[in-house]
Amino acid sequence: MTEIFEEKLKTYNYELYLLHKVSKAIKKTFNEEKILSIILTAITADCALGLSRAAVFYYDKEKNVIYGKKGIGPFNEQEATQIWTELSKNKMTLEEYFQSSFEQYLSEQKFPQLIKNILINIDMLSNTNYFKRVLLEGNLFHIKNKDDFTNLPNEIKELFVSSEIVISPLFSSKEIFGIIIADNAFHYRPITDSTKTLISLLSIQAGIALETTKYHNIVKQQYEELKELHNAVEILQDKIVKQERLTAIGKLSSYFIHEIKNPLVTIGGFAQRISKTNNLSEIHKDANIIFKEIMKIEQILNRFTTLTLLSPLKIEMVNLKELVEEVIDLFQIEITRKKIVVDLSSVQNISVKADKIQISEIFFNLISNSIENTINGTIKIYAEIKDPFIEISVKDTGKGIPKELLPYITEPFYSTKPGGLGLGLFIVSNIVETLNGKLEILSEEKKGTTVNIYIPIK
Repeated sequence: MTEIFEEKLKTYNYELYLLHKVSKAIKKTFNEEKILSIILTAITADCALGLSRAAVFYYDKEKNVIYGKKGIGPFNEQEATQIWTELSKNKMTLEEYFQSSFEQYLSEQKFPQLIKNILINIDMLSNTNYFKRVLLEGNLFHIKNKDDFTNLPNEIKELFVSSEIVISPLFSSKEIFGIIIADNAFHYRPITDSTKTLISLLSIQAGIALETTKYHNIVKQQYEELKELHNAVEILQDKIVKQERLTAIGKLSSYFIHEIKNPLVTIGGFAQRISKTNNLSEIHKDANIIFKEIMKIEQILNRFTTLTLLSPLKIEMVNLKELVEEVIDLFQIEITRKKIVVDLSSVQNISVKADKIQISEIFFNLISNSIENTINGTIKIYAEIKDPFIEISVKDTGKGIPKELLPYITEPFYSTKPGGLGLGLFIVSNIVETLNGKLEILSEEKKGTTVNIYIPIK
């Protein structure tokens, strides 16, 4: 009994060791090829699971085909002997395998090259075919009998000799996007339940890591493109500042610089946060915010191409509570950094008939101003019906505005901030005017500012 317990304990320790080493190696990279190499190495290395060969296939749902992505291992007995002879010269640990340049040598062998040439049409497979069943059922299959080999795609039967084979699905957070297959073709070590469990767990690790990498690289690319755009905008801004500030083109260009800069700052903050986390739910949430801000930039640029601020508005029912929560999400990083408490308890679940982008700009500029002027304080937002108006109010406990400056703060290019464009409240004032509304600004130094907006109920 003691020997059985010790053997089980030894097995559990080994499994935990392997999973820990793989997880540690994967966390160090956002490179897809490197992640695949780590997983396949863990399956085939003699100091890990020690199977003969392993390969990853990706599933293209749109075309309904499976194609070979990466393989590792020998093509035949002769190649196996040659590879294992080379490997035996340097007894490496699993970490050394992950970091070794020997991967390049292995990738040049015949088996990996043949894997990349495989393309399987799922529509041509029977419902008993294991590749099709993995995609449909999401289960791991262990093939031991020669008769079962008839239920493999022809492309696989031609490459994998009659041996024990394990086929496991690769999951993303939403669906199956690939398959891992491994065999014991040349050393004939039995594939145990423990081995199958580890392959299943490695498949899960691979799926999570590959999906995280996909989102990370998309956001990274978008961030680099937006950095270039931001640099171009700053260059344009410098040129415009040198011209007369009140010319028509100066006003127009400064307006769009201001409007583009706001979402760019938001995108930059959330992109940096994504690059520092492996939490998939946070990545999804932040990537969604970035996507919305990119759409906002696109709408602003569409206005710019018409060289007018009078482009047709999209009038719709806008839910104020939902919109305020979306805007607050954009500032969450800064709100946390400055230890600001945001109170939305007085925002009623009401809607106003207006252009959503315009209402979003109102809240964005007012909340942005409050955050800039508040540290360790409170921002309270109101939205309620006071017939015949919908009253919107943003109140902060920030540093306030000097009384003598209040008459000028809605004028274009007037700013109390060093380097500010002075367009935020000017834009808010113009939008309120187009809605036939009323703007009221109350402020007291060292106590805070309250901005009230009254929009007629239509």
